[in-house]
Amino acid sequence: MKNFVKYIVISLVIFSCQDASKKDNSPLSGIINENDNKSKIVEKLADSYLQGNFNIAKDYFDPNGKHYFNNLEYDVNGIIDGYNFHSILFTDIKHNNRDIYTSYFNNGKIVTYHDFLWTANSKLSGKSYSYPCHCRWEWKNEKISTTICYVDPTGIFYEVNLYQEKNQ
Repeated sequence: MKNFVKYIVISLVIFSCQDASKKDNSPLSGIINENDNKSKIVEKLADSYLQGNFNIAKDYFDPNGKHYFNNLEYDVNGIIDGYNFHSILFTDIKHNNRDIYTSYFNNGKIVTYHDFLWTANSKLSGKSYSYPCHCRWEWKNEKISTTICYVDPTGIFYEVNLYQEKNQ
């Protein structure tokens, strides 16, 4: 009986120490982290945009990177100039309910996601705007190689057209 109890205790210890979770090794699985350095860099870049000066992005962008605002493609200088131009058109630009987190995929790809509700007030028309926005910041060799932001551009394009009409 003493040996039986001993075997039961040993069996319980062995089985309780086993990891019941299974790691998914497929290419698009991996880990998500919201407190890593890459997420903090994207937060810093987003804050610089909100302050009206996105020039700091040059420190983190690959000089040959591609940047997309919906389906419009820009180089580094073009996207920085475009985002800086928002502060000429709008006041009170905010990223409400902001989530920033980085995915480290098993295939080696690293992407920081930035989701928020973009709100601003026009300096030209006086209109207020509110749009959900979803951005991806793709990393290669510790630099941001690609950015993609999806947002309804209707209000922004409307305000750009007003600006162009007033400044011709």
